[in-house]
Amino acid sequence: MFRSLLVPVDGSDYAQAALRVACRLAEPGQGTIHLLTVIEPFEPMQYGGDYRVRQIVREAANDNAEKEGRDILDRAMALMPDGAPKDGVQTLLRLGSPAETIIEEAERLGVDAIVMGSRGLSDIRGLLVGSVSHKVSHVAGCTVISVHGQPHTGA
Repeated sequence: MFRSLLVPVDGSDYAQAALRVACRLAEPGQGTIHLLTVIEPFEPMQYGGDYRVRQIVREAANDNAEKEGRDILDRAMALMPDGAPKDGVQTLLRLGSPAETIIEEAERLGVDAIVMGSRGLSDIRGLLVGSVSHKVSHVAGCTVISVHGQPHTGA
């Protein structure tokens, strides 16, 4: 059993499967699950254009990203299995690079383990540039549990 778990959620079935596993691994009555969603906001315009236009686009992108992140966290909370330590759940929304932010939050929170899906919403991008779970498992300073298999199996 783990006292403190970080569970990154992105709205995917794989993230939901990881959350179910984390709920079983959390120490009953004392375990804390930190649900984290990381949204990568619209990339800032690199060259040219009016500064004010770029600022407006960036602010709108961040507002949309935060709304999307809150929706993902709300859905994850609503789908937590029976018996899950709902009183011991903390939700976190961060903007930035998913792998880097997950690792930073795990260190900041001092969690015992990260429990995450082996895949997320961006499977194709993961094949091209490396998956978030792969990066986290190789860099994180704590145990990383990557939930594999088909999400509908209850894994």
